[in-house]
Amino acid sequence: MKISLIINTAAGDPRVAGERNPWRRHTYGDRVEMVHKIVAECSDFDEIIVAGVFEPSAEGLYTSVQIPQQYGDRRDALLQREIGARHATGDILIFSHDDHTPGEDFADTLQDWKGKWDILVPKRVHGITGEELNNGKAAGYMGGHTLCMKREAWAAVPWVTAIPPRSWDIPMTRIWLEAGLKIVWTDDLISVDLEAQEDER
Repeated sequence: MKISLIINTAAGDPRVAGERNPWRRHTYGDRVEMVHKIVAECSDFDEIIVAGVFEPSAEGLYTSVQIPQQYGDRRDALLQREIGARHATGDILIFSHDDHTPGEDFADTLQDWKGKWDILVPKRVHGITGEELNNGKAAGYMGGHTLCMKREAWAAVPWVTAIPPRSWDIPMTRIWLEAGLKIVWTDDLISVDLEAQEDER
């Protein structure tokens, strides 16, 4: 079973390098270093694709898929995920924002994970404190910071199915469920939020 990690990012775009999400600690330009950190820590994945605006890998550690900004909002992130998935060859696609990293032994644990699922949502933890953060489980929606998706689930409902007015994880969860896909939350897999605010819960 081949596992592809797809990281969506605008970190290499000079137009947004000095800007930041008000709920995040660093600028988008600072995330260049974060993406390199994620790639270095995820060498056990069969393939890594960095989709969006980012430099190619001189060492061949990842495939860079250039997707210029079109909207200047979260729709770009969904388009990056969609096009990144089209370049991926894995049976399982791991989608992750550039400010989250799959935890230790993520790929190996996923290979051995039992149970029926189409979309698997990992436990999300604070990168500094280690405290558990919201991943949507309590409210019944898929937390989209990092998630695992079987290729056939992605093919059934592309990321660009929903044009998000504000958030996209809640409407996409509804669309996936209506399509008959099974979403499962698990503590066996960990996603680490590298950008969580000091006091975030």
